[in-house]
Amino acid sequence: MAKKVFIGVGHGGTDSGAVGHIIEKEYTLKTAQAVSEYLKEYGVEFKLSRTADIDTDMDSKVKMCNGYNPDLVIDIHFNAGGGTGFEVYRSIVGGRSLTLADNINAEVKKFFTSRGVKTKLLDNGRDYFAIIRETNAPAVLLEGGFVDTRSDADFIKANYKKLAMAYADGTARTLGVSKLTGNVLDKDGYRRGSSTIGSYALKMLLLLARQKGLQPYNMDENSYYFGDGTEKAVNHLLGRWGYAENGIAGGNFEKRLYQELKD
Repeated sequence: MAKKVFIGVGHGGTDSGAVGHIIEKEYTLKTAQAVSEYLKEYGVEFKLSRTADIDTDMDSKVKMCNGYNPDLVIDIHFNAGGGTGFEVYRSIVGGRSLTLADNINAEVKKFFTSRGVKTKLLDNGRDYFAIIRETNAPAVLLEGGFVDTRSDADFIKANYKKLAMAYADGTARTLGVSKLTGNVLDKDGYRRGSSTIGSYALKMLLLLARQKGLQPYNMDENSYYFGDGTEKAVNHLLGRWGYAENGIAGGNFEKRLYQELKD
């Protein structure tokens, strides 16, 4: 079974987060989306707390996270207050939260100043951040630099994808997974351009998978044609299952999809 990561996207909507030379909410989303793409390379499943510039609140974010039941949680933010550099907050209880924080910090330190791995506590000694305190899975909160320091803001604009890769690599190391290398479910089967009764049947299965929340894409309008929408649906499922997204749906793909639809 593929490992799962919940990606918290800081702020959004009317909550801009920190504002300086850049706006925090814009770069938390950009960075989170990049993290998700890099996690795909490891065959890791993921869920983002938001995928657009919408209002979020911590209670719903924690509820969404716990409902997803991930193996690990990362919450993406940027800092303010005139400092410089990256820092990561982990749980006071240590464990995999500490391991995750250390692994991500080690990756970021390769190219950006680090202020270190930290804890922040309430007066009662519990973790200050709800995303760490209230989620069931081990969690960290990432501060990827200071938006009100010109050098950091310029770095973030130019390198947020590099930060995202470091977050993904450190997370993958904690999960004990390696990048997929040519791991394909089918080498032959239906693919873009197919237009047969078989590709029509495949599309009906993929539509049922959409109704059950297994994949988010609609099919192409032409009943038989395997086009862009169908390819996106196939690749989404291949990525979820830990295979290279080669756009091919053969016998093994259909067998796996039947099984998921039955579960």
